Amino acid sequence: MHTKAYKQLPQEAKQIRTEVFMNEQGFQNEFDSIDKTACHIVAFHDQKPIGTCRFFQEENHYTIGRVAVLKEYRKLHVGKLLLDAAEKEIRKQNGKEIVLHSQFRVYPFYEKQGYVQFGNVDEDEGVPHVWMKKKIQ
Repeated sequence: MHTKAYKQLPQEAKQIRTEVFMNEQGFQNEFDSIDKTACHIVAFHDQKPIGTCRFFQEENHYTIGRVAVLKEYRKLHVGKLLLDAAEKEIRKQNGKEIVLHSQFRVYPFYEKQGYVQFGNVDEDEGVPHVWMKKKIQ
């Protein structure tokens, strides 16, 4: 498996996010104006795109979001691969802190990657989410 970074939203990322967030999980407001300025990471197995995430700078931190892995590739550490790739790119831009808005049901995955919860649980399109952050060097 390998990853590739894109300066604009690639078709591969659109397809993965549509499948995971819209078709599988029922979200409707998947694409937004941030997609135009964010950096997008796509994970590939052989030549097949299997996962994606995006990140962007906000005030004094970077935000990672839209982490999605196709169902048949979950449990293969693709999420960790995506986070590692995003963190590597953020370090190149001298980022020191990363924030993300995790679905509550998967926050233990982010804890394993060094993220800590802050703030209260809130909802995005009726789904419980929690804010998490991580300092990087």
